[in-house]
Amino acid sequence: MNRLFKITKPFPADDGTLVDPFLNSKDSESGLSFDLLDGFSIAAGTIAPRTRSKIHVMPFVTQVTFVRQGAITVRMKGRLDSVPYPISVKTNEAIITEAGTLFQLENELDVSCEVLYIVSPAYLYEKSGETLVYDDSVVLEHEWDKLESVGWSLGRELPTKEQRLEAERRLAARSRPGR
Repeated sequence: MNRLFKITKPFPADDGTLVDPFLNSKDSESGLSFDLLDGFSIAAGTIAPRTRSKIHVMPFVTQVTFVRQGAITVRMKGRLDSVPYPISVKTNEAIITEAGTLFQLENELDVSCEVLYIVSPAYLYEKSGETLVYDDSVVLEHEWDKLESVGWSLGRELPTKEQRLEAERRLAARSRPGR
């Protein structure tokens, strides 16, 4: 399939940022054939001026956040880290967030930050009508200080590998010709 892919229709994500899954064949919103890209996905994101995303975790995927324009601080806490730590990322720089790491994107500037999210394996996102069925990202309602005060307990269940596989099967079935 030879075709041009453009960033055109970002939508508000649950973490408070804008996302366009323009190269994610595992996303029910992209319109791409499910088998087009298997090992990774790319989405474009925007972090508005003077905002921060909610803290979230992706239990099954590793994400590279590449800053196309602007700058952000990525605050992360991995399983072995005792406290969260910040890393500043500027234009043409990238950071890797491993699966299972709590993280938050912060834009402290007066201009939007434009990013690419390169995710492996491909990010799974399934929506049916207005109902969210499955999302590889789990958005938390607590801030860092609250999470620390409860011993880093997330206060909610993370999806299981079986739930992820079920979502993958449903998305593949939707993508088959004749559906």
